[in-house]
Amino acid sequence: MKLVPAASVQGGSCTFSWFYQLIIFSQHASGVEVYEGAESVLLPCQVPADVSRNSTAAVWNRDGLSNPTVHLRREKSDSLDERDDDRGQNDFYRHRTSMRANALETGDLSLTLRKPTVSDSGTYTCTSRRAGEDLSKTEVQLKVTEPPPIWLKVLSAVLVPLIILAAAIGLFMYRAYKRMKDREALQQEVVKVPQGEKSVLLPFKATADLREAVGVEWTLTEPKHMKVHQSGNNQPDKQDQVYRGRTEMKKDPLRTKDFSLTLKDLHLTDSGVYTCTVCNKNGHMLLQKSVILSVTDGWECAVRLLVPVDPEWDDRSALGQSKPHPVPAWGF
Repeated sequence: MKLVPAASVQGGSCTFSWFYQLIIFSQHASGVEVYEGAESVLLPCQVPADVSRNSTAAVWNRDGLSNPTVHLRREKSDSLDERDDDRGQNDFYRHRTSMRANALETGDLSLTLRKPTVSDSGTYTCTSRRAGEDLSKTEVQLKVTEPPPIWLKVLSAVLVPLIILAAAIGLFMYRAYKRMKDREALQQEVVKVPQGEKSVLLPFKATADLREAVGVEWTLTEPKHMKVHQSGNNQPDKQDQVYRGRTEMKKDPLRTKDFSLTLKDLHLTDSGVYTCTVCNKNGHMLLQKSVILSVTDGWECAVRLLVPVDPEWDDRSALGQSKPHPVPAWGF
């Protein structure tokens, strides 16, 4: 509402008079939700301060009631501050509602409703008035619901820590599994073969994610360091001379993750520790495994084959008898 001047001409003279121009502000409904049993709930209502100062009252009504008045605030007079008028208030809301002491002065006409119940749900209208005319209206939808059952709160309180614990255990198990796989890749495997065999396989099959891998190299690390084989680049000048033409890997090992190496024409001097290293493009190691190759003398194997096996040994050992010394088949 604004106070505007109006001019009129009477008897050749001009006189001014004042009248109020009515301006109505309307706001769309807002929604407020609260659980029954809460201490209080605030129904918001903000109007321009110049509108509220020109108001003589602010009233909160609720739709659907025979007596819709929820709360009534009167304007400040010469002798009295703003005051609540509960003479026409619905008994259901008596002693349960309140507004700010200077609501009409500031334009904050919000209503506090104490101890809300499910039956308080509905549409509330905040109206500022002057001399019976509405200056502004604001609707607020209040929804009061029953709180969730106590068992649901207890279940949530129990489940949330359990879920966090399960996630932590899962992460721990994953890391432990990964460390185990890494140790398996780094552990030394022993391969024994007699001298004279045409070839031997130094096994290495990976399971880890090796999308960054670009190169594979086999080297002899003990008893001395020698280059044995380099995948995709097996030129003679990249190998030590003793291994030239004697090594082979399967095709596309980076795709199949099978980095096993075949070593041909075995000699006793081939015994040692062979290490396979998988690297990325920056030369950083992604995976590594060592295989101990033991090339044995064929005579040792022949002696073992010629030692006779006593079929009665198991029975005598069960009776606690001592094991007899083996006698070679040819009698020495």
